[in-house]
Amino acid sequence: MMTDPEVRPDRRLRLFESLPVSLTARKASGNRIWTDEYGELVDMESGCWAAPLGHAHPEILETLIEQAPRALHLHEKFVLRHASDLTEALCDASGLSGGDYCGTYLTSGTEAVSAAVWLAENLTKRTRKLCTNLSYLGATPDLRMPRNPDAWTDLDIRGCLDCGASSRCDLCEKLDGIDFRDHACFVFEPGNSGGRVLCPPPKLVSHLSARIRETGGLVVCNEVTTGFGRTGRWFGFQHYPSLVGASDLPDLIALGKGLGNGYPVSGVLLRSSLARQAREENLIYVQSHIDDPLGCAVARKVVEILGRDGLVARGDRVGASLRAQVEEARGGLRGISEVRGRGMMNVFQVPPEASPSRLFTALLRRGYFLGLSKRFQLLRAYAPLTLTDEEVRGFSSALRQALEEEGEEGRSPETPSPRG
Repeated sequence: MMTDPEVRPDRRLRLFESLPVSLTARKASGNRIWTDEYGELVDMESGCWAAPLGHAHPEILETLIEQAPRALHLHEKFVLRHASDLTEALCDASGLSGGDYCGTYLTSGTEAVSAAVWLAENLTKRTRKLCTNLSYLGATPDLRMPRNPDAWTDLDIRGCLDCGASSRCDLCEKLDGIDFRDHACFVFEPGNSGGRVLCPPPKLVSHLSARIRETGGLVVCNEVTTGFGRTGRWFGFQHYPSLVGASDLPDLIALGKGLGNGYPVSGVLLRSSLARQAREENLIYVQSHIDDPLGCAVARKVVEILGRDGLVARGDRVGASLRAQVEEARGGLRGISEVRGRGMMNVFQVPPEASPSRLFTALLRRGYFLGLSKRFQLLRAYAPLTLTDEEVRGFSSALRQALEEEGEEGRSPETPSPRG
């Protein structure tokens, strides 16, 4: 592999955590990215967690070429079948048919969550919302952390993650102060937790969703990151038994990330009975890009491929194999203190005395790009569902070598962050 390149300045407004090295991409195809500095890399992050089929999937490219000349973007007043056909295909493929949903399609995950919360507020005539303090919902002022305590109840669930199975949530003092009658909805994000994979326990989700519904509130599931096979199910909420029966399905589901395999399309699914109420009350939500034909066509092709090729189940199997092989690779070595994951949503926690940046760079030199969080002291692998068994074996071998190197060079200075 190539040696560490010089850090080169750029003119982007980089409102994100810097890498310890420079990375210049020239091409992305399948599960690989070709870079100037490190050559060919296996992309263990699916772009920005958004390409479950890998990069430049030929059928997605064909769909773009076929649909774009017909209609790229149109005013929402035109009657088109694209959005309705996408909703039907998505519900059939993912097991949501029993919920009888209507859908609308937008452009970003933040927009989808914001629209879902707005609908819940207007349908219930309430403005307070319930969420957990580990849930990332979006970047706009109405959603971003720290959320406004006058509008949100952010339940601290850090102590709930390892709560004993015999304890009852209705007896927990943490919930004593919540008046569920004041809340429009419980906004549930099934375990991404800002890229940390901290999954709320099923009994807590069951309790909160039941209490919200008993008092006339709605359950909103934020599947922007956890949807489309990322957790080994079509949707992350499907790991929670209290939300999978036909009458128990979420009232609203916010979609994003994997829906377009990197193309910017998101969506909101709403139970048809609630959609009728919204129309009767003349609720108006207008943005420039609603149900755009091109986005809907791409999303429908993504849904078709995921279902036809069995990629959701495949991602679950390969993700489990990845975790098992990482556990074996780190055996007896310092550098990773914990492996957490569901399906192809995985993180490798780095202990405080070790350097995630150094481990990240060591893996780059061996041909693997991972997510890096210096804030949370971890590496992240949200790989495409198309990751091969050979690539998993190659990664685990590279990780073992990198951990051995970390043990030998643990006291060497960390590679400096680039300065723009």
